[in-house]
Order: sequence, then C-alpha cells, then structure tokens
Amino acid sequence: MTIPQYDVIVIGAGAAGLTSAIYTCRKKLKTLIITVDVGGQTLLTNHIENYPGFYEHTPGYPSGPKLMQTFEEQAKLFGAEMIFGKANKLEKTEKGFRITLTNGEQYECRALILTYGKVPRSLGIPGEDKFIGRGVSTCATCLPPSELIIANSSARSIESVTTNDRVLTGDGTFQNVIEKMEREFDGNLIEIKTRFFTEPVSITDNHPVLRVTMKKYIGANYHIDFSEPEWVPAGMLRKDDIVLYPIIKEIFDKDHILISETLGNVLVENGFARNKHETFSAVRLPNKIKMDEDFMRLAGYYLAEGCITSRGVNLYFNKKEDTYIKDVSNLFENIFGVKPTVKIEGNVCRIMVFSKIICDLFEMLFGKYSYNKKVPHWFMMLPAEKQTELVKGIWRGDGCKRNKDFCIVTNSRQLTYQMRDILLRLGILPSINVRKLEQLKSTIIDGRVINFKHNKYHIIVGGPSLEKMSAVIDVQHEKIKLRKHICRHAFFKDGFVLLPIREIKSRHFKGIVQNMAIDKNNTYVAKNFIVHNCDAPLMRNKTVGVVGGGNSAVEAAELLTKFANKVYLIHRRDSFRADEITLDKVKSNPKVEFVLNSALTEIKGDKFVKTAVVQNVNNKDTRELELNGVFVEIGYIIETSFVKGFVKLNEANEIIVNSHCETGYPGIFAAGDLTDVPFKQTVISAGHGATAGLSTYNYLMKLEGKAGAKVDWG
Repeated sequence: MTIPQYDVIVIGAGAAGLTSAIYTCRKKLKTLIITVDVGGQTLLTNHIENYPGFYEHTPGYPSGPKLMQTFEEQAKLFGAEMIFGKANKLEKTEKGFRITLTNGEQYECRALILTYGKVPRSLGIPGEDKFIGRGVSTCATCLPPSELIIANSSARSIESVTTNDRVLTGDGTFQNVIEKMEREFDGNLIEIKTRFFTEPVSITDNHPVLRVTMKKYIGANYHIDFSEPEWVPAGMLRKDDIVLYPIIKEIFDKDHILISETLGNVLVENGFARNKHETFSAVRLPNKIKMDEDFMRLAGYYLAEGCITSRGVNLYFNKKEDTYIKDVSNLFENIFGVKPTVKIEGNVCRIMVFSKIICDLFEMLFGKYSYNKKVPHWFMMLPAEKQTELVKGIWRGDGCKRNKDFCIVTNSRQLTYQMRDILLRLGILPSINVRKLEQLKSTIIDGRVINFKHNKYHIIVGGPSLEKMSAVIDVQHEKIKLRKHICRHAFFKDGFVLLPIREIKSRHFKGIVQNMAIDKNNTYVAKNFIVHNCDAPLMRNKTVGVVGGGNSAVEAAELLTKFANKVYLIHRRDSFRADEITLDKVKSNPKVEFVLNSALTEIKGDKFVKTAVVQNVNNKDTRELELNGVFVEIGYIIETSFVKGFVKLNEANEIIVNSHCETGYPGIFAAGDLTDVPFKQTVISAGHGATAGLSTYNYLMKLEGKAGAKVDWG
C-alpha cells in the first residue's frame, strides 16, 4: 500500500498549528494536519479580548470557538488537508519522516511541525487505569436546568427529572436516576448543534461527551470508517466531530390494556366499562382493548388530527380524504363498538365520537391539546409492525409530500422527539426543524383559519431514508426514481446514529447547573447525544479522595462533601492555586481532611477501589487510606513521548526551540503551548505558528538548493 506523501505534516490544530498550515500552504507546500481536535485551548475561551483587532465593541467580536473556526476555514481555503487521529510513532526516513497513527495509518513528509498542546493529565500510577469507571473518575459538571434530556421516553428539562424517573442511556436502555445534584456555576457553556437534530444542547465546557471521528477510504468501493468512541470535554469538541445518539433497543409488546386500570374512575360490569355516574344515553365500552396494529393507527390519527371537547373526541380531515374518513370511522366502531357521527362543514369533515370514557382514555394516553400530544412510555418499545401503523396514522393526518422529502408537522415538542426515536427504531433518520411562534402568521387550511399559539415542529424525512419512509406510510415518493445519488450526512452504526456537529458556540453562564447519577449505565442523553453522568452522587455515605490543588480540585472536594462521609484532599504542596474564597469554604468543612505535601502513589482494590497509598514528598513516609473513590483533578500536561529521542525537553516536558522554532533536529519544528515559550496565549501561539511555517519553507528550499522549488511526489 502506498503511503501518502506530503511536503509538511503539522501535528495539532490549535492556533499555532492552523497558522503554520496557512503559511506553508501559501508557499505552495503540500500540507497535512493531523489532529484529535481543532481549536485547542482557545475553544475554552468565551470572549477573545486580548487578540489584536478584537475587543468587546468590535463588529463580529468572536468567541474562542468562532475564532478557531475562522483559522480552520482559512487553512483549508489555502489547501491544507486535515485528518483526525493521534500520532503514535515517529520514524526517520530517507526523504524525511514517517508518522504512524494509533489506528495504524501512516503518512510521510519532508518536514514536521509539532503544535499539539495540552492533554488531560493522569496520575500515571499503578491501579489508575485498572479502576477507571470503578472508583477512579473525574467529576462531570453539568447542564443548565432548562436543558432537555430523554426521560421516560420524552424530552424533559433536567430540572423536572426526579429519582422516580428513568432516562435513556448510552446503550439504548432506560435506567433509573439514582441521585440528582446541583451546584453554582460561573463559566462557559458550550452550545452544540448537530446535523438533523437541530435544537442545540447547552452543556458546561468540561462535561464529557461521547464522540467518534470519521476516516474515509476511496477506492474500488467507497468506504467510511470511524474511530473508537471516546469521552471528550465539551469545550474540546469541534465542528464536524461526530457525536452519538443511542437507538432504543428495548422491545416490550403489550397485547391489551384494561380501561379500568388505565383510568381508575370507571366501573366494570360483565366485561364492559361504564362511568360511575352513567347517563341514559351513555354507551358502555369493552374493558379490554386490544393493542394491535388497528389501535396504533387510530392513535396516530388522533395524535395528528384529534381534539377533545366537552362532548367527545373530534377528528378533522379534508372532505376529499374519503379513505381516511372511512378508516377512522371503522376503527372506532371495531375497537370500541361506537359508531362515530360524520359531519361535512365546507371542505372540512368532522368525525365526532360521543363517549366520556373514550375522551378520558385518549386524554390519559395521548394528551388533550395539540401542544401536549404524546404517547405513553411503553409505546416507545413496541414491536416495529405496531410502531409502523402509529407513524402511518400520524402521517395521514399531519403529513405532506414535498419535492424532495416527506414532512410531518406538529405543535408538540414532546411528540416530536418521541416520533424521532420511533423513526430511528424503524431505520429512518429524520431531521427536526423548529419554526418559532414569532415567525408564524395566520393561514387558511381547507377553509379553516389557523392562528398559531405555539412553535411548529417539522419532522422531515428525505435522502437515504426516503425509501424506508415510503414503505412505512405506503406512499411512493417520485424522487426515489429520479435521483442519481444520495448524500449521507449522518450514519447508522452498531445501534447508534452518528451525527456530525454542525455548529459550536460558547457563552458565559452564571447560575445553577444540574447533573444526575444513573444506575447500571453511567450515561444519559442530553436531548441529542450521549453525555457522562455525575459520579459524585455514587459516593453517597462513602469515603473519597480528591487529587489536585487548583480550582477544579477544590470545587470537586466541596461538591463531594454533599454526598460523601469523608473527603481527603490530596495535594503535593502545602499551598493551593485555587481561589481563596473557594478554598475557605473547604477549609471550614469538617468532612474534608487535607493531606498536604503528599502524592498518590498507588490505587488498590478488587472489582472497585478500596484503598490508596499516599507518600509524603518530604520524608517519604507512606500511609494507606481506605476510600471508595478517587477523583483526579490535576489539570493538563504537555504530551511529548511521541517525539522523545528527536527533540530536547526542559524540566516541564516542553520542547526547547530557538527563535526560528527549530528544535535542533533537522526538519522538525515546534510552536505553541508545547514549547518552552514563556507565555501561553492564542496570539503568541499564532505568531509562533507563522514563524514555524516560514522556517519550514526556508529549510525545504535549502534542501533543494534553489528558491521556489518544490518536490513533485507524483
């Protein structure tokens, strides 16, 4: 297999890496960027106030992610190629260097620019890796109270969720909420908008999100492969990263329901349900209602076109929709033994069912008004053939066929997300568009004046899902035969939908944020993708250790005191970098014991953490602490093991460079936060990147012996 060849490979895509690529590309050098993310530490900056040319009152005043996005776009504009992966091995070759990634892919270049910055710091001690997820963790925070999560099969605000609820988790199952927690937060929220599911999710910048990256192979057969899923802080995500949404995998069939059990306010005589206070004209209904495909389709009709009045259940159709009118009438008669009244008013056909019990049953199961329509939780887990009929009924009432797709419209946000999850189970990927109330104007449909009081949600199915949707609703779309190719912007894989990130924004937030601990599966779904749960509540009535001396460590210790009986705050010095106001709170808390001038040297246990060995850094004495969990809050490090043996490092593990960004090894240059530059700022990294790019060009020109020359790899 031929190894791809480049003039320059840049490792890292922060301010230094993207700037160096801009300069090498402008010099017509074939440049590849290899990175695990785009933007680096600048992504964590809400407002860029010290980058020349930008200040608070400047038009277009950017956030950190926005500034990095413009860097990326500019680098690509000049021809930089980019792949996502982690460099694992560096080798010298006859013409330059060979880089091997962790997935085994290889690339070669004549010159190398190192610009990758910080990575999360680990303790690097025995037992740390062994007990990750089994007592060793970081404390994830959190979501603003109004953010939606998938709980009891519907999108609900995290503040409304209780320990009586079950939430959708990363493996496609619903699990119990063990504990809720909240805390004061003053920092950056990251707003993440994905393809297809377009309502953004807001999350604190350090909250772990499950992502993959995409690799493309183009040969005889077009093939796309993906990296293994990994947890990444939200602030380190970038546009086009791919987040995962789980498809509900639980299947639970229900043969029937009993009206008496569902409502609880009716009497049963000889197998028939009746009102406690029965009128002369009241019709008794079979108490046992079969949950078959016919009932599902009727439920769909009601969800789309039904409403409840003081007299009964009404459904509305165009008078020309004769097939649907007959179907609804027959379904009511066959299921409940009630013959509806059908009335034509202009172009509108009204189907009326006069039954207090049916009114109560439909309101209980499906909601009364258009904006609160929903299906019961168990509907979400019914077999595919039943869910197909539900979708068919909703489509017939609220669906339309457009030029390139099918579209279903509803006022109910809850029903929108339920429909999304049902369609995913049927192998159909819908997109969701929201039309805000302030954008809507009155309209006339079938002679009826429609005044809007709520947002409208459009559930759109097209592209790769057009064929499956056609089969589900029994309507053939003409576009299927006319199109020559299908564009895929998201993917089904291994029980997940893989959704590229379309937009990332950062904003400052001060107030309460919330998180949860989840049983069996330490994840939940923040509306559109999987996030990690909070490990702190899992430490209730237990003993924990927190390692670190900065704000994150001290804040974690304070949070853990709300759950744990005892918290050891372990720090290798006797002074802290944390803010004094936060440190004072912890010092005054009797649950916290400070273990200073000490380092954690080993974590022990069997299935879970049981003890941790601590050594005094001055006298080397050791002690073994009995604890159930270790929270590692020691910040970030500069990872340079990949290039050891090639470049010189200082005591801080930084690469030593001269004023030309030369490392001392011919052909290897370095710029940005991983070097010994004294100040770590976006503007300094960008300047360093420009120097590295120009120095690399000069180096290659000297190799060729003539200015402006360029190697032809062809």
